[in-house]
Amino acid sequence: SQALPWEQAAFIRSRAAAGDQALGGEFIRAIQPFVWRKSLDFRQLGEIGTMTDRIRDHYAAGQIFGAGYDLKRGRGGIREIEFFAQVHQLIFGGRETALRTPATMDALAALAVAGRIDADVAARLCGHYALLRRIEHRLQMVEDQQTHSLPASEAALGNVAMLDGFDDGSTLLAVLAPVVGDVAAVYDRLVAQRGAATAWPRDNDDLVRAITATGFAPAKAAAARIGEWRSGALRVLRNAAALEALEKMLPQLIAAFAAAPDPAGVLARFDRMIADLPSAINFFHLLAAEPQLARVLTRVLVLAPTLADALGTRASLIEGLIDARAFDAPASAAALVAEWQGQFATRDYEALLDGVRDRVGELRFAYGVQLVEGARDPLRVGEGYAALAEAALTVLADATIAEFARVHGRVRDSELVVLALGRFGGGMLTHASDLDVIYLFTGDHLGESDGPRPLGATQYYNRLAQRLTAALSVPTAAGKLYDVDTRLRPSGDQGPLAVSIDSFARYQCEDAWEWEHMALLRARAVYGSAAARAALGTILGDLHRRPRDHAALVAAAVAMRARIAAHKPPAGPLDVKAGPGGLIDLEFALHVTQLGTGQALVPEVGAALDMLAAAGQIDAGIVDAAMLLKRMLILLRLAAPAGEPPTDAGRTMVAHGCGHDDWPSLLAAHAAARQQVARWWGRFAEKDNDDDAENR
Repeated sequence: SQALPWEQAAFIRSRAAAGDQALGGEFIRAIQPFVWRKSLDFRQLGEIGTMTDRIRDHYAAGQIFGAGYDLKRGRGGIREIEFFAQVHQLIFGGRETALRTPATMDALAALAVAGRIDADVAARLCGHYALLRRIEHRLQMVEDQQTHSLPASEAALGNVAMLDGFDDGSTLLAVLAPVVGDVAAVYDRLVAQRGAATAWPRDNDDLVRAITATGFAPAKAAAARIGEWRSGALRVLRNAAALEALEKMLPQLIAAFAAAPDPAGVLARFDRMIADLPSAINFFHLLAAEPQLARVLTRVLVLAPTLADALGTRASLIEGLIDARAFDAPASAAALVAEWQGQFATRDYEALLDGVRDRVGELRFAYGVQLVEGARDPLRVGEGYAALAEAALTVLADATIAEFARVHGRVRDSELVVLALGRFGGGMLTHASDLDVIYLFTGDHLGESDGPRPLGATQYYNRLAQRLTAALSVPTAAGKLYDVDTRLRPSGDQGPLAVSIDSFARYQCEDAWEWEHMALLRARAVYGSAAARAALGTILGDLHRRPRDHAALVAAAVAMRARIAAHKPPAGPLDVKAGPGGLIDLEFALHVTQLGTGQALVPEVGAALDMLAAAGQIDAGIVDAAMLLKRMLILLRLAAPAGEPPTDAGRTMVAHGCGHDDWPSLLAAHAAARQQVARWWGRFAEKDNDDDAENR
């Protein structure tokens, strides 16, 4: 509550050294949130720069290199190498635990590995640090003095030089001079960033001229908005630190907005975004320190209302874009699980819930920015969204089961299995998709858990499923994760949340509707042992391959499609899901074909269509039509989440993301794709009408 910034830096190198080691360790653990901040904090540049100024003023006599130079506190000395490492550690170490090392040379190496500083700079500073420390030791060997300053007399300096193997003092100074100069240059470039931004004038006419110079129009409206910010009209700007941070980033931010198609609209959206933030100080400092993020922010505000809304809830999401890996291809579920299990291994359950929400939010935002920037095929990002959800479910299920077992134990020879359906089962989500799941368990439903408070197997897994659903969906301090939909379970909302695999198989074979079997074509196990997944796969495979009355199958599909259309009509001509010839029609046609032929029984729509096309069951153009509709769905969930027409800039983004030069070209391809899908689905609907006529 009261510690100063220099104490934050000092505690990087703290450890329990004597006395009650356990108590010392407890104290070190307790202050970790103070030392390692959750959000990137570029204020450290200013704080450490100010500290450097005070040191240089206080030890003015030892600043100039030569006889009497202070190796520790002089310009280009030991302390500046330490500060260089520590300021980077303080900025990034809250997010990257590998940087939290107390030794300076280890810290420089870790920063280079993480890509936070240039590897050549790290290597040079490590060499300089070793040399300066060695000469410092030679100084202190003379009469056991606690000193850091080179002797003023030629004889004494020569004595120190010879202790380190040099012929005389002038030779030592010649070796040290380029070292000190290099350290000073590297460090000065770092601390110079704190004053890099140019303050804008306070006079309104001068401010309008400054805004006009950036190319922003209308400049007067922007000046009026900035005047409101400066007056504290927004809650987030009612303290001096926030206003100071705002002033630093204003010129580059307005310049970035000026390059947008609608600068005034972007400025208004930015104003709405920051209005609801609890604090924006770190956000403003981040934009000031990383000018390229202002351009990314502008594109988000112009092109992706979904991402802008996410930033309005949690501005720190943009921090993840500093990491170069944010633009890597989306990671697999297995890779994310391995990373998070190591990262969250020491956290308690509540902290783990927040940690997973933080990482999912950051990656989901980064994937969205990849779409906005046109850096990745939307289909690949859709797969990344699904892998992200699967990884989150896996890590949270592991933790929830362990937490639940502490009270209720485990059911012997039994385990939880989670079956994903819909887009989650098909391995391709959008930014805002919910998770369709069914909870199952293996083993005897009459079994009982072995914990202090035992439960029967059915009650055990139903309560466990409730806990896992809450872990995935309940908002915490870190926000919301996913909405979870369990309505596709046996007997729907009226049935138990979790059932045994045996009960599930029996229900599907004896009582389920045809549309339920269609839904299971998109099913895949996303949690459970290999043995449990294999057993479930056998059940689903047998179910899907059994002989069917084709007329009854088609009638069931047509009836269910009509119910969906009545319950949720298309939101507009760009509703690529619900409209005629959209993705829902495509999936119904696909499922009827899969069950009717017993072919292509895989949950991924693209793979199933490829298999049917190769077998001659469908026209190859259907595959291309499906992929276009999927790309449009993923992009429109960012650009026009409520089904509204995208802005002109948003249309360009969607068109380019779908491989078209412009919006009219995309609309023509979209219309052709829907006609092709409508013809495919129409063949089944027409056949059902013909069958009805014959029956009458």
